[in-house]
Amino acid sequence: MRDPSDDIPVVHITDHAYERAKERLSWKTSVLEKMAEKAYNDGICHKDTKGSLNKYVSGVWARYKKANRIRIYGENIYLFCGNSLVTIYQLPQNLRKHVKYCQVPEKLSTPKP
Repeated sequence: MRDPSDDIPVVHITDHAYERAKERLSWKTSVLEKMAEKAYNDGICHKDTKGSLNKYVSGVWARYKKANRIRIYGENIYLFCGNSLVTIYQLPQNLRKHVKYCQVPEKLSTPKP
């Protein structure tokens, strides 16, 4: 992960998350570490979702109440407790198209000088 002296928080990955990434996505450790960090920092938050995607994310959150940060990045949904990745799921095929409509405007725009 990143150096603790950076402003960006370090993402901790639980053993369960490693197992689920290998089982569900066939990801190796290094891929999960990179994607978890990207999801934590740049992913779409639960509050930024709408419609059927929000309903699905709310349902996932209801099953994992210890997860206080849910992020969607790419085609996957990441469940964090603090800065620890607890588990990861693939988004259902019918919801993947909705992700592009939930992008946060400041993440899409170019940085201001």
